[in-house]
Amino acid sequence: MKEDEIERLIEKYKEGNSTLNEEQLLFDKTQNLKPSLEAWSTFVKKNKNETPKNFNDTLWESFQNKKTKRHRRFVGIMSTAASVLLLISLYIASPKQKELNYSEKEALLNQALNMVSNSEPSEIQQNIIYENEMIIIYTTTE
Repeated sequence: MKEDEIERLIEKYKEGNSTLNEEQLLFDKTQNLKPSLEAWSTFVKKNKNETPKNFNDTLWESFQNKKTKRHRRFVGIMSTAASVLLLISLYIASPKQKELNYSEKEALLNQALNMVSNSEPSEIQQNIIYENEMIIIYTTTE
């Protein structure tokens, strides 16, 4: 291999543009050239790191874990926001019960008593089934 071709491959290697075949060719053919190139070649060969056997699987799992965590966080935030929005809308949309003052409450109570007291007790016959100090159970016949 010519020295200018080796220099070109070395520059290509340093820039990170060389292919695996060119790198293999470069490191295998530099033994009978300049001592500096041979020293450089041996240094690179000795310090070359091998990738772990399950490197792709490990990377894929880490990407999936990050994606899953991000998805879970998004779902959690969206469900929390939906719950808060639902509670706020129920609070706003719920009809407020009209507050009655004392005289209005008394009038309603008197009206209810009048409805019950309109039927005469003499007409309705009551049969007591069970009587206790707290409760009286009876039947009526009309």
